[in-house]
Formats: sequence, structure tokens, C-alpha cells
Amino acid sequence: MRTLKASFLLIGPWDARLQELGAHIATDLQQAWHWIQDSTYDVVALSVTLILGKRFPEFYEEIKRSSPGTQFIAVVPEDFSAHQLAFLHEEFNFSRVISSFNDTDLENHLFSALEEANQRKQDENLALLIREQTAQLKRLQIELEERVQRRTKFLTEARRKLFLTNSRIEGFKRALMAVHQASSVVEIEQLLNDSMAATVQTSWIRLFYHPQDELFARQVQAQLNFTQLQVPLFRHHEKVGSIFFLRAPDHPFTREESDFLTRVAEAVALALDRIQKLKESESLKEQWEATFNSMSDPVGLIDTNYDIIQSNKALDERLREQGKEHTSRKCYKVLFNRDEPCPGCQRGSNFRVQSRSSNPRSFDVFSQSLLLDSDKPPVFVNLYHDVTQQLKMERQILESAKMAELGTIGSSIAHELNNPLGGILSFTQLIKMDMSPDNPLYPDIVEMEAGVQRCKEIVQNLLGFTRNPNADQEGDVSLKEVCLRALKIVELQTKSQGIEVKLHFPGDDIMVRGHLNLLAQGLKNVLQNSIDRVTDRVRHEKGFRAFLDIEISATSEQNIITIKDNGTPEKNPNSPIGLGVSVASQILRDHKADLEFTLDNHQENISRISFPRS
Repeated sequence: MRTLKASFLLIGPWDARLQELGAHIATDLQQAWHWIQDSTYDVVALSVTLILGKRFPEFYEEIKRSSPGTQFIAVVPEDFSAHQLAFLHEEFNFSRVISSFNDTDLENHLFSALEEANQRKQDENLALLIREQTAQLKRLQIELEERVQRRTKFLTEARRKLFLTNSRIEGFKRALMAVHQASSVVEIEQLLNDSMAATVQTSWIRLFYHPQDELFARQVQAQLNFTQLQVPLFRHHEKVGSIFFLRAPDHPFTREESDFLTRVAEAVALALDRIQKLKESESLKEQWEATFNSMSDPVGLIDTNYDIIQSNKALDERLREQGKEHTSRKCYKVLFNRDEPCPGCQRGSNFRVQSRSSNPRSFDVFSQSLLLDSDKPPVFVNLYHDVTQQLKMERQILESAKMAELGTIGSSIAHELNNPLGGILSFTQLIKMDMSPDNPLYPDIVEMEAGVQRCKEIVQNLLGFTRNPNADQEGDVSLKEVCLRALKIVELQTKSQGIEVKLHFPGDDIMVRGHLNLLAQGLKNVLQNSIDRVTDRVRHEKGFRAFLDIEISATSEQNIITIKDNGTPEKNPNSPIGLGVSVASQILRDHKADLEFTLDNHQENISRISFPRS
């Protein structure tokens, strides 16, 4: 009795115990043909005798039609013709070939084929998703082109109107400049009345915001004897009011005058927008002062003489809590109890400083230069963030966070890469064993096997970084081996980016005392920092020829690893940014090594790791 759902269809004299795995066992193709009409299978296993039968091609096509990802396993005797087997494999694409129905690794073959079938299904779903997304992108492209066409038409019309406006506006340039210099609606009305009286013969010009403009228009029509031209004023396509041009009733406005006054109204709308923005800026100033005082961290404005120009409430309250009086306005005296500027002070950039007291505290100072007057030196806005507790916590979690992250990466790599690589290597070796050295494809198979071996070496090196440091005993370590292990991890990046790696290693090994895995991890982080700089420059400069130069040398006092790259020069070479550099620095400090970053005369980055000689 068949189960409702099975992943395996076995045709032939298979062991009945395989039904416990959820397999359907058919005696021949005739029985299997009825089963595939109402069921789908991920793996089909049968003998080569059935494959050579007349009905098998039709059977194969029917299965592939209903489930294209189905994998086939062929039972082929060892004395079967290799040439004929290759022909059958090319036609029907077997995923596995075994020698008997009682193969010892049969279950492994079945489940490996099941994994490949599931992978095929995922690939088909991904391809379907990509096709749907491509169709959607095409629709969006068509829509974007239509929008561009509409926008182009709009811009063409705007250019035409601008040309007509420029031909008329020269005579009223002075008046319009005066309008834009006005600071209120009353000044705009007065300046327009003075300038338009002689040119357009207006008797009266008034500005009203909405909805008062509609009330005024009805009053003029009902009570006043004037010819009026009402032009609406817009701000960001939203009506904000109207401007009224009034003159004698026997002197109506011509079409040309109406067009011109409409353009003048546009300039007035811009002036109103400027006045509104001026009011908003004053409101923003008040809001900024409120925000400045509401900051929980101390903030101060410092001039070039280190005098505090302005401070927020948090800074004033901190000073009151410390019982300090404002006898001095020097920031280093008031804040850090020093008689001279703080060591490492870099106004205009971020830096860290420590207070001088019985209980010293560390502050991150975020400093930004601010030019208030072009004729005066800039001032500096300094925000003092207390990071004493943060630094303490960072030191505590650095090691645990590092090992947790590396452990996660290592386990993922082991799960995702080791099994597929092992399978690829096995099949490559099986193909190699079944293939004569005279076969024209034999060199390709040998090269495939070597490539898989290289991939396994890379995976093993990656897994070395996740190993518990206690498992890696401290001892004499070759710097050459450390460099080669780190290079294998970043080899794919350097090759894909076209980075030329130059190695300058001495003939004799230079040994240091330490942990091989930790030193390789630290050097890999330093190399990654150099590769990131080089990649950034390659991305911005077409045709740039990038290189990475690694040299191992020794002096009477030190063993040295020098890494040089021609990537984007570091803005602050003394302290490159990045978690990888921080981790590398900590590892090297634990090994009593120094890590330095400099720039040479050619603006090339140099990373220098110095180990003391024992």
C-alpha cells in the first residue's frame, strides 16, 4: 500500500526496508507509470536495464514534465560499458550511479539526491521570482519614460514663458528688486504702487491672503468704481492669496498687461515666500535655542581663545553641581580642571579627552567649526559625551563578542560549504577513476579536482579562526605561515578586484612566540583594511592598477611585517576607523607587538607590525 506522499520512487528488486524511509517500490515501469500519474517524486532509482528499455524515454519525459527537479539514480553493473554509460548520462542526466541494489551507501545516495532535487526546486522558484521582478521593472521603466515625456513638455513650455518674461522684465527690474528687498506685505504694496504708477498706470495695489482676497474682490465690484485685475498667488502649487491691480474704470487692462502683471505676481509670490521663510527662520532660531538647552549632554560654543561663548543648561547645571564659579571662561579650566589646553584637543574634529581629578572620566568631544561672520575667525560647537562607562563595558564585551561572531561565521561555513565541497570532490574523483587518461576531458577533471582541494583548504583556514584559542597552544610561529594563512582568506577578494599581491619573504623562516590562529586573524583584519582602501580607489578611478605589497624583515631588535597599498590615502593615518582594526590591535598587543599606520612620500598607505625579538 503506497503512502500518501513519498520522496523516493524505487523501481526493481530493492530492499523492502527502504519503505520505512518513505520510499515507493515498484516492480516494473508499468506499475511506476500508474503511480506517477497522481504523485510526484524527488528521486527515482532504477536499473540500467530498464533505462535501456523502449518505454523509459517516455517515462523520463513524463516525470520531468511534472517535476523538472527530479533526480535519477542508475544501478549500473561494474562491467557495463563506460562509453554507453556516458551516452546514457548525457541523454538522461543521472545524478548518481551505483553498482548494485544493495549498495552500502544507498541511503546516503538517496538523501544526497533528495537535497539536490530540493535545491533545483529552490532555483526554479528563484528564477520565477526574477522573471516576475524583471517584468515589473519593465513596467516601471515604461511608466518612468512617460513621466519624463510629460516633464519634458512642461519644461519646454516653461522655457517659452521665461523667454517672454525676460523680454518685458528689464524695464521693471529695479522695482522687482525693491520688492524682494521688502520685509513685510505693507512695504511690498508701497513699492509696487510707486513703480507701477508710471508704467502700467495703476491707481491702487493691494495684497490679501486667502480667504480675505475673495471678500475684497466682492467689495470692489459692489462698492468701488474701479477696473480690477485679480491675480492669485501660489506657493508650491497651493493658493495663498491674491494681488489686486486697480485703476480707472475707463482704462481696462489689455491682454499683454494682464500677462505681464501675472509675471509680476509670480515675483510677489516669491517675495511672500521669502518673508514667510524669514519668519520661519526666526521660529527655528527659537526652537534651536530650546533644543540647545534641552540636550542632556553638555554643549558649549568655544572661540579660538578657548573661551566659552555660550553654554547650554546641562553644562551650567554640571558646573553648579561641581560647585564651580565662572571666574574663568576657559573651557579646559572650567570643564577639565586644567591650566592649559587639553592634550589631543582638535577643535573642529572629533577627539577624546580625560578630566584631571581624583576620579578621572573620559569624554568624547564632537566638535564642529561654525563660521558666523566671514570677517571673523570661526567658533566651535563642542558636545561633551561621557563615555567612561561605555569604554569600560566595551573592554569587557570585546573578547566575548568577537568570539561569538567568529563562532557563528565558522559554523555557518562548515554547514554550508563542507558538505557540498565533499560531494563535489567525491564525484570528481569518481569521474576521474572511470575516465581514461587519454580522454580529452581528463585534464579538465584533474583541474576540477585541484580547484575543489583549494576550496577545502580555504574553508579549513576559515574554520581555524573560529577555533577556541585554548585549543591553539602558544609556541614558535613562522611569520611566513601567518601571512600565507591570512592571504588565503582574502585571496578571492584580491583576485576578483584585480589587486596585484607582491610577496617579499626571506629565505629563512622568521619565528615569533604566539598563537598561530590569533595572529593570522589579526593580520587578516589589517589586510582587509588595506583591501577596502584599494577597492574604494578602484571603484572611483577607472583603469587604476592596484597593488598590495607584503614584506617580512628582521632587525637586531624586531621582526617586522610591512603591508603597503596604493588605495585611497587615510585622512587620519594614526587611527584608522573600523572594528577589524580594533580587534587586530588588541590581538597584537596581547602578543606584545606594535601596529602602526603611516603614509609615505607617494601617498601610499603603510601598515607596520613589529614583534620584539626574543
